[in-house]
Amino acid sequence: MLERSGLWESPKDGSQKELLKAIPELSQIAEIETLVPYTQDSAELSLDNINQLAEVISQHREVFDGFVVIHGTDTMAYSASALSFMLTGLGKPVVFTGSQRPFMQIRTDAKSNLINSVEIATGSMDEITIFFGNKLLRANRATKVSTWKFEAFESPNFPILGEAGMNITFNLHNDKYAKPVQLDFRPFSNLHAAVSVIPVYPGLCSEQLTALLHSSAQAYIMVAYGAGNIPTSDHAGLLRFIREAQDLGKIVAVGTQCHHGKVTLSIYESARMVRDLGALSCVDMTGEAAIMKLNYLLSRYPDDHHVVRNQFELDIAGELTEER
Repeated sequence: MLERSGLWESPKDGSQKELLKAIPELSQIAEIETLVPYTQDSAELSLDNINQLAEVISQHREVFDGFVVIHGTDTMAYSASALSFMLTGLGKPVVFTGSQRPFMQIRTDAKSNLINSVEIATGSMDEITIFFGNKLLRANRATKVSTWKFEAFESPNFPILGEAGMNITFNLHNDKYAKPVQLDFRPFSNLHAAVSVIPVYPGLCSEQLTALLHSSAQAYIMVAYGAGNIPTSDHAGLLRFIREAQDLGKIVAVGTQCHHGKVTLSIYESARMVRDLGALSCVDMTGEAAIMKLNYLLSRYPDDHHVVRNQFELDIAGELTEER
């Protein structure tokens, strides 16, 4: 499956011949067929685009043994995280990849990324992943960390799934990091909820929060300090915002600005105040996974916030580490 990215700007007809002409090695690995759900810069990614990807993969589940999604790097972690929730139980490998340098440039990483991704997609790793810079990552644990390194993605709170060297080696899951078992395939392709992200920083004023409170957002992710700490003074207005958002029937979740570790709303007093007001914890989810998970839950269960609240703090697709 091809989408416009730094790796490959596919022709509108999704020419399979052009792809195999550029990278003939692919035909030695698998029988390739290309599909083009849309063609655009990845910075223009919309929920409709993600819905299209989920729909195309779902419709072709019985046709192909695996899928490779060529995607621009800037929003790859959002699309890949979203599909991990929308296509649980798919039972087929889905590998997102792309490149830091376009295919026709010298020293491009495009060719190796695609060859390795296709080989992985022919195997038995039946989950949504990202392959980049010789590393295979669980999609909803990955985040982009570099604008120029070939190792553009990392998995801060979860081990890598595999690595490409002379061979591709896969890491076995232990009980602590095992992906939840998904017995039934229940595809979903109707993301439509409005989720706003609020970074906490010195100088954030209550007037900004008031404007957000009366926006069309159905939920907010507050990106706090450390393990979930926020300023609690009346001047900051964050506690009042959480209280008023809850009164309006909106959901507030708390994430962290730190890449490693997790949100724990029971350690410090300010975090406990947030929890007591009914805010949820993003635990150790990446920002991309938290946003797309909340959007997915609100879209799938629009009339049942009890289910949304309950499911958000549970591990439903390997996206967070529950205490065991």
